[in-house]
Amino acid sequence: MQSWGSGDWMCGACQHLNFKKRDQCQRCQYPKYGGPDPATYASYNRTEALAGDWYCSAGNCGAHNYASRSQCYICGTLKNMMGSDGCSVPGWKTGDWFCAM
Repeated sequence: MQSWGSGDWMCGACQHLNFKKRDQCQRCQYPKYGGPDPATYASYNRTEALAGDWYCSAGNCGAHNYASRSQCYICGTLKNMMGSDGCSVPGWKTGDWFCAM
């Protein structure tokens, strides 16, 4: 589980937890203050799922979570408490995978 320090912030574009010293997101370079609309931020595509990413299956959450997250960034449900349904893209079956090319 990630812990927040005083002044740490979550990126508005990719939901990456950043240390307070950063002026832009470590993952996608979205600025800490005064950036463009996060939904249209050109250098980051929020809908792109990568290998290991998972979708929260708790209730009606459905949030796209990065592989590095051990709990859902929206509702806080732990990844390992959701079983296999929480670790794949909706509609995928066991053994489905992302091509890295």
